[in-house]
Amino acid sequence: MNVEFKPIGIIRSCYTDKFGIPRQPGLVKSATATLELLSPFNQPEAFRGLDDFSHLWICFMFHATASRDWKPTVRPPRLGGNRRVGVFASRSNFRPNPIGLSVVELLAVNGTVLQLGGGDFLDGTPVLDIKPYIPYSDSLPEARGGFANTVPTPENSVIFLPEVLKQFQTLETPERPRLKQLITDMLAFNPRPAYQGDDPERVYGTSVFDLEVKWKQQDNQVTVIAVT
Repeated sequence: MNVEFKPIGIIRSCYTDKFGIPRQPGLVKSATATLELLSPFNQPEAFRGLDDFSHLWICFMFHATASRDWKPTVRPPRLGGNRRVGVFASRSNFRPNPIGLSVVELLAVNGTVLQLGGGDFLDGTPVLDIKPYIPYSDSLPEARGGFANTVPTPENSVIFLPEVLKQFQTLETPERPRLKQLITDMLAFNPRPAYQGDDPERVYGTSVFDLEVKWKQQDNQVTVIAVT
């Protein structure tokens, strides 16, 4: 049996690079995104009553890695990037069907566009479905989380070079809201591969909005050296 899905919408996200996206939704609450319905689904009636809910389930496609082969085992970052588990015991994007599922905060409904907070979406992500988050059925405090049973905490402290701090006076705009906070939150959760060792001279880089962020890391201190 062949199954074919048509995207109902597309995500426009502050994350324009896979490197740096938080590994789970809700970790970086300063992250912003919009979800715009596509034709023929772009009818305001489709969102009627949605603003009564505070959070949504977004079912989407891992479009940037969809062409890569899946593997039966993967190495989750929470296990240090060395121990393998079955792909179905993980949330890896390298799956037989590259489908993702994230719960995010609904900030506003504007016509056929949703304003979302705390997402983990790459810009351009195709959306397959939207469902309201139902607290009484979707929140299960007694559930076991396997190797991810505890809430991750930020590993890094983040500082900015003085010349970079001055830039935020002009870089923070309505199109780039809370930019400094976003970069701080993103880098605090250590986006580097879990198996990668420390090299204090290595320069890392990733994109947010239309900007390139570069930083160095020594132990658990990140220094942002440029935002261009």
